[in-house]
Amino acid sequence: MSIRLRARSLAFVAVAFLAAGQLLAVAAQAQGPSAEAYAEPLELVIGEEFRVVVEVSGARTVERVIVPELFDFAVCVNPYNPAVEVKVGDPGSGAAGNRVRLSYVFVATRVGVFEMKPFRMVADGVSLETDAIAVFVGGSADPVVTARVEPSRVNVGDEFRLIAEIVGSESLLHEFVQPDVFDFAEYGGRRGGSESRQTWLMRAVEPGEWVIPPVRVEDRGRSWESEPVTILIADEPIAIGAQAELHSESIWVGGEFALRLAVTGVQELDEEPGGPELGGFAELLRTEEDPWRLVVNGEKRVLYDYRLRALQAGVFEIGPMRIVADGREIETSPLTLVIDDVSTGEASPPDYLFLEGTLGKRRAYVGEPVSVDYAVVHAGNRPGPTIGTSSFPPFAGFDVFEPGSRGFSRETSEVDGRTMERNFVRRVGLVPRRPGRFEPGTATVEAMVEKPRDMWEDSREYRRDRVSYILTSAPLALEVLPLPAEGRPASFRGHVGALEVTSRVDGTRVEAGETVTLRVRVLVDGHVDGLPEPQIDFPSGFSVSEPEIDTVFPDGRNMLRGEREYVYRLTAVHPGAYRIPAVEMSWFDVATESYRTSRSHPLAITVVPPGGEAR
Repeated sequence: MSIRLRARSLAFVAVAFLAAGQLLAVAAQAQGPSAEAYAEPLELVIGEEFRVVVEVSGARTVERVIVPELFDFAVCVNPYNPAVEVKVGDPGSGAAGNRVRLSYVFVATRVGVFEMKPFRMVADGVSLETDAIAVFVGGSADPVVTARVEPSRVNVGDEFRLIAEIVGSESLLHEFVQPDVFDFAEYGGRRGGSESRQTWLMRAVEPGEWVIPPVRVEDRGRSWESEPVTILIADEPIAIGAQAELHSESIWVGGEFALRLAVTGVQELDEEPGGPELGGFAELLRTEEDPWRLVVNGEKRVLYDYRLRALQAGVFEIGPMRIVADGREIETSPLTLVIDDVSTGEASPPDYLFLEGTLGKRRAYVGEPVSVDYAVVHAGNRPGPTIGTSSFPPFAGFDVFEPGSRGFSRETSEVDGRTMERNFVRRVGLVPRRPGRFEPGTATVEAMVEKPRDMWEDSREYRRDRVSYILTSAPLALEVLPLPAEGRPASFRGHVGALEVTSRVDGTRVEAGETVTLRVRVLVDGHVDGLPEPQIDFPSGFSVSEPEIDTVFPDGRNMLRGEREYVYRLTAVHPGAYRIPAVEMSWFDVATESYRTSRSHPLAITVVPPGGEAR
């Protein structure tokens, strides 16, 4: 028996189910939907195939399916392409006649009696759950070893994977013996594995059609072998392609949008590509630091992302982008760019899709950092939106900074009994510089969502069929309070938060003409980049350089907590005994609404004449 195994998480089954469609639309009054799941057969032996059938009846639409985690006694053979049967009832009889049946093929890998957990789904807005299924798996005579290569056709220099699996053995002591491929490939090492599965990474070096010998699996004196597998290695020039594409369907003056350069066939370029050629109609804001390097269906890809801002309304052309790879030069096709004066798109977004702006607080003091989060909120049982062009308020009256990632990009919550998902678009940090009431303005974001489709549409075309909605956030208001004058120390220079200052020198006795290093270290809570420099009254016996400043953010790009070090080079000029006074820095503590001060210790330095004893 030939067994084809694909050990995948059943999350892929959910994708396959949804790829089958937003199912079954009929106009008549619907009866209550129902769902069931069953296995065929219920009794089998290890290594044999069985089917799991999920059936939904009486629904106009199936909105969401949550499948159980991968069963620990079987692997799924067809997670991407389940067999689908559809029956559409007579519209005159209502939705009760509708039925969708999806079949998944599994191979049993363990012996025992197992319970497959229920499938959960939402159909016509109703939550459904199937019953659990019990499956009995008996023993078999011998384990089975399978092997395969992915992809099965490569070019010289390409990487491929050899994957071997053993089914039907309960042992945890398997040893996979790699076959000899030295005539035509190089080993890149093992890439993950378990007691029942092993993957080797290889690179093709010789053209031809080659047979990879059987993979042998050994266990305490016993061994089993797979069938040999074949790989075709071509000796052809690498097919390299390049395409530039815009990620927005609606672009407007002042809006930020993305351009992606996708190069196929390679993952490294001979030269870094230059950014897109822009006239006065747009400006380049930034280039993502690290390109994406992917392998999709055996094809290498490298992706470069550019962030642009539209400056002028009209129809423009972004010229070809030049690519140099594998010793060859190619160009992308030019892009036509339409920039509108104002945002366009569908006028009325659905009620389950909106843009939310959230202030970290509604009252703050001058100098106190306040965060603003923008998120596209949508119903949790619908596919998430793709974000296109976006524009944000100028935040006049504030110092603006980017505090970085929240540590997550999505968040799910219940709103009025409805599951909603927030897709975070941007976080902005604001530092108010004067008191008063501020209304920063609204943000605008283009959100592209997939159109609902019926069962008969081609799924590949469906994935390209999107609707572009323009979402605008509600106005925000922030009250900024003045800092109190009472109790304000002379060393206060505007920092709100907390800080701790220390200082040290690398020598206390030096010769005239030599240099001593002073390091002032400040631990900061608050806006780190807005921290004022220390004020130090250096003694006259030294020539002092401008400080070298080093900033460390322990939480990555979280600019509201960090450490800043100021390094001063002090060159001794005149002999004598000198004292560097304590470094004093003050801050306003919001929690206690009072000022506080941190001081380092004073430092003594002795300068001796040249030739004197220094240490």
